[in-house]
Amino acid sequence: MSRFGHAQDGGPGGQRVLRRHRFEPARLVLGLCLLPIAALFILHATGETELPVGARFTMLPAALLLAAVVAVIAMTVRRTGSRGPAGPPGDEGAGGPGEGAS
Repeated sequence: MSRFGHAQDGGPGGQRVLRRHRFEPARLVLGLCLLPIAALFILHATGETELPVGARFTMLPAALLLAAVVAVIAMTVRRTGSRGPAGPPGDEGAGGPGEGAS
């Protein structure tokens, strides 16, 4: 039991076990794009810099579009990478060319 009365995950020695999370590159790209956008908006609000209206309205959709492209690429890489090799080269498996053909 922890000091708050909740049971802890029973790892070795009573330590908490942290589960691994899948890396999401789209979240990283979106976060890295939103930080400078937020900084520019803060600078504009304080009068430090002047942002054109067109730039303000295109930065966020561009960041979202870039993150979507990265997400699609990551999903494609995961999907093709999880299939793995089908077998040794030249091994067609059951029902492949050359089997049952007369």
